[in-house]
Amino acid sequence: MASHKTVGDFIQTFVPWPTPGETDRIRLRTLVRIRWVAVAGQLNALVVVYYFLGYPLPIIPALVLVLASGLLNLTIISGQISGAPLQTWLSDGKAAVQLGLDTVQLSLLLFLTGGLINPFAVLILAPITIAATVLSRRSTIILGILSITCISLLAFWYLPLPIPPDIFYIPPVYIVGIWVALLTAIILLATYNWYLAESGRRMSRALSDTQTALAREQRLSAMGGLATAVAHELGSPLNTISVVAKEIDNDISDDSPLAEDVDLLVSQSERCREILAALAERPGESEETILRPIPLS
Repeated sequence: MASHKTVGDFIQTFVPWPTPGETDRIRLRTLVRIRWVAVAGQLNALVVVYYFLGYPLPIIPALVLVLASGLLNLTIISGQISGAPLQTWLSDGKAAVQLGLDTVQLSLLLFLTGGLINPFAVLILAPITIAATVLSRRSTIILGILSITCISLLAFWYLPLPIPPDIFYIPPVYIVGIWVALLTAIILLATYNWYLAESGRRMSRALSDTQTALAREQRLSAMGGLATAVAHELGSPLNTISVVAKEIDNDISDDSPLAEDVDLLVSQSERCREILAALAERPGESEETILRPIPLS
């Protein structure tokens, strides 16, 4: 029987998802909620412009795109793609794939509604801003290239808004200006947000390493205190055993059948005393400190 392949299997064929153990970046629930907000905003804008303002937009293809984004969310919620609950942390690759799909969906919607002339074209900055904040440099660069490609295509190929030219005319140089502004915003926002987020991640890693080091020091301190207490409690009876063994050794002759056993008892009691003395020392005193400087920038 042929196995049933999900949408996630199809995506993974072209974009291999990271194996467990790689750094997780963002919760699946967060992306789902952001996408629901985008779907609601897009749907409201289309309804208001088409039905209330009366502009003859290509409403059916536009609604299909919005519906596709909503179906993607429903598919994720049902577990067909992620196979995991919404609380799952997505790895870098999975999050990048979803943000890339959102960028393409928004670009197609802008293509149907005026391209860069559409005032909502600025929303193309949202996915790359999220990527720069939570994803790796490589994924951010890839999504940045995708966003730049989309706005470049939208600057030349789009369905014009159904507004008479004598009422609202946009010269080509203005469209070029919008393209330059969006291009600059993509580069600046991606660069600034990524470096800012990376600084925060380094600070978080430094704090985590410090907490780990302090926890280890606390465990070593507790072990040292326990060893000192054990050495103190066992020291008195061991001294008594050692004294008695030496007295017996002095009282018996060298040719006594017990002489060898008494000598062994004396030597082993001395060895136990050395072991207790070593345990009484604080663990890690001779080791170098495990705290080390970590660069934050």
